[in-house]
Order: sequence, then C-alpha cells, then structure tokens
Amino acid sequence: MDILLPVMSLGLLGLLFGIGLAFASKKFEVKVDPRLEKIQGILPGVNCGACGQAGCAGFAEALLEEKVLADGCKVADDKVKEAIAVLLGQKLEKKIKKVARLRCNGGKKVKDRFIYKGVKDCLSAKLHLGGQKQCLEGCLGFGTCAKACPFSAITMSEEGLPVVDIQKCKACNKCAQVCPKKLFSLVPINNKVIAACSLHEPGKDTKTVCPVGCIACKICEKACKYDAIHVIDYLAVIDHNKCTSCGECVKVCPAKTITIVK
Repeated sequence: MDILLPVMSLGLLGLLFGIGLAFASKKFEVKVDPRLEKIQGILPGVNCGACGQAGCAGFAEALLEEKVLADGCKVADDKVKEAIAVLLGQKLEKKIKKVARLRCNGGKKVKDRFIYKGVKDCLSAKLHLGGQKQCLEGCLGFGTCAKACPFSAITMSEEGLPVVDIQKCKACNKCAQVCPKKLFSLVPINNKVIAACSLHEPGKDTKTVCPVGCIACKICEKACKYDAIHVIDYLAVIDHNKCTSCGECVKVCPAKTITIVK
C-alpha cells in the first residue's frame, strides 16, 4: 500500500504530460505541402545556386510560394521543367537554351610580360600586376573556370584557352562568376558568331599586345546586313537578338577576332 500511491501519482503525471505533448504537437504543427518532396525529387539536386535561391530545397520552396517559375532552374533540362510545370499546373514558354561563350581568342598567341611563379589560379595571377599576359583583359589560362564548372563542361585547349562543351553546359554562369577577367557571356545556343575579344583599346595599341584582338576597323559593321554588330569603345559588339549567324562579318574580319564556334 505504501508503494501504490507513488506509482499511481507518477502514472497520472505521465498521462497528463502525454496529453499535453499531444495537444502541443497538434497546436503548433507546421504543415508541409506534399508537393515539396516531389519537386525536390524531380530537381537535379546539384545545389548550384544559379537560380538565385539557397540550393534546390530553397528553389522548391520558392516555387510553392510562387516566387519563381517552373523553368527557373538554370541547369534542369526540358523534361524536368515540364514535370515541375505539370505538378504545379503551370504552362511553360519555349525558350532558346543559352550556353557560355568566351570573349577571348588570345591564349598562347599573347606573350607574357613576366614569368609568373605563383599559385596556378587565374584570380591569384590577376593579383600580380593584373596577370602575366601582355593583354590585361585576356584569358590567363590557368583553368579556374574549368575547375569551377559543376558539369565538367569546360576543358583547357593546347592554346591555353577554355573550350565549352555546349552539350554539357547548363548556363549556370559559374564560369563567368569565377573568371577574374569577366570573359564569359551567356549566348543563345543557335548563335554561332562570337566577337572573341574584350580589350577596349585603339587598334594600334591592341596589335601590340594581341595579334588576334579587335582593331576597331569597323569592316564588320559594314559587312553585316542585319545591323547586328557595331564597334563600341574600340571593340566589336554583337547584338545576338539581331545576328543570324550568316558569317559575313567573320569573312571580312582582318584580325580574325570574330569567329564561328561549334
């Protein structure tokens, strides 16, 4: 009898605590949209952040909050985007895929100003007097972009220039973000004509540092029937909304700055 009372008291307290916890869990329950897990299962799961959200989980939450659209994932293919759109009841607009293109054709054609013995990294090299290359706007050739690409879409050529595999490129823009010279641009995949130079200097100055740099002669402007290319501040700039990739500017460019890419 002496032990019965404490046991009953503890049992009663346990029952009261259990009821309290059950009530609290129901009262403060955070309801999760069942579509969240399905969307996360559909997304590529690379967490690249190219969509502007905190990884794939953040993008999935933003979708359900209608802050982004189903095609907002930069690295997802059309099937993934379509699957998300169906799940959310959205209708996708057809968009032309973009890929990263390099605005430099110098590479080993450009001589070094000094022997760089630091870390084999483009950002580190740039910190040393802007880099070892004579052209201060040209590619430094240490492949920082290739290392940063989460899709192995960039390799370095024997010329010391990055080469983009457009089939692997997901337009996540990681290469552009890490390139200290800002040499990458996202261009519609069907546009094959690129002005491969980023140096804004008069022609005679450009020739002294790069044999394939833009000399601002404006011959390309005159050759273009679509008003798609203009020399702005000593540099040929292509309007990819007007360019038809006819290649007429490529034929007449005396410095071979404007090229057709695969």
